[in-house]
Amino acid sequence: MNIDVHDTLYESNGTFRPAQDAAKILLKKRYSSVVYCPASDERAPGAMYPRCIVLEHNGEKNGILLATFECYTHSEPVFPIYESTDRAESWHLKSRIEDLETHLGCRYQPHLYELPADCGGLKEGTLLCAGNVIPDDFSTTSLRLYKSEDAGESWSYVSEIVSGGFAGVDIDKPDEQRPVWEPFITLTPDGRLICFYSDERYAAKDGYNQMLAHKISEDGGLTWSQEKIDIAFPGGVLRPGMPVITSLPGGKFLMVYEMVNQDKVPVYFRISDSIEDWGDKDFIGNPVVCEDGSALTGTPYVIWIPQGGEEGTILVSGRGFSQIFANSNLGKGFWEKMDCLIETDSACGFAGYSQCMVALDGGRQILSLCPRQMSRKLAQIEAAVADVYVKA
Repeated sequence: MNIDVHDTLYESNGTFRPAQDAAKILLKKRYSSVVYCPASDERAPGAMYPRCIVLEHNGEKNGILLATFECYTHSEPVFPIYESTDRAESWHLKSRIEDLETHLGCRYQPHLYELPADCGGLKEGTLLCAGNVIPDDFSTTSLRLYKSEDAGESWSYVSEIVSGGFAGVDIDKPDEQRPVWEPFITLTPDGRLICFYSDERYAAKDGYNQMLAHKISEDGGLTWSQEKIDIAFPGGVLRPGMPVITSLPGGKFLMVYEMVNQDKVPVYFRISDSIEDWGDKDFIGNPVVCEDGSALTGTPYVIWIPQGGEEGTILVSGRGFSQIFANSNLGKGFWEKMDCLIETDSACGFAGYSQCMVALDGGRQILSLCPRQMSRKLAQIEAAVADVYVKA
């Protein structure tokens, strides 16, 4: 495996791919708002890891925005659901997702999804949230699925997708005591639920510091298949993590992920014809990098919009530089930095951590949610809406 040569930057004969117009769009910020602002005496870092959806399969409620995030308080953690009915100009608390089964706490890495079609026993428009339930002593991790059948007014437990051990990085722990992280839920083309996540439970057995894997449910999330490994590197060093997937034209899929333990935590991507098969698991991937060498530094998110020519545009967010990179060539060649939508302070470790994006009006606008520093201790969740302009 050659981790220095990537097929998106080099031709098949090994020569450097000629420069081209990386992005055919521009983003221009229109306005911003605060989704959530923690009290000054709340637990650090206040709030991180925002996720947001726009309702598209809920009839008269279509267009409503729902957001959630990691919320650090002095009580049992929950995933709060905030709502905006005015295109992200203002937000209010709508509901909470609580761990009523074990009272350990809905603590880390929530992900929201609206079903675009019936799935198992779930109806089109059902809202799903997958997140990491973790006790106060961080002794276990549990990726669990919750559902709402009333557009986010109330939530109920569905199932445990996968469980792991200690919620921290400890290379001395045996595999069965190592954690799972960062669920991402979507549908397969044939209508089954698929959940991607990061898994540390193969370190001693197979030498994988951390790997990316998925499970599939054929009954609306009640039960889950055996785990399938997607991306993993032997040697106990590289840690691919934080998988996020988007659909591309022509029935293809793109996955982004970070690579911890490489310099500056670069972001890579893969493109596949099948959402269930991502090729050789030890292929490093294609880098998200600009012609001047600018690169994102971990915690990626990705969406595709139809603007920007026949192939549309891929947008990837992460930490560092302008936070959003664009490519209008289906990932080929270099990427282009977009105007910064939410300014963050790189000196604050939690600022900009795992932001997200949502396409509005068919991609004519982009909504970005991002943790932004309030102080050296706390972050609030901010939202910014940008217009998408196609270059002449």
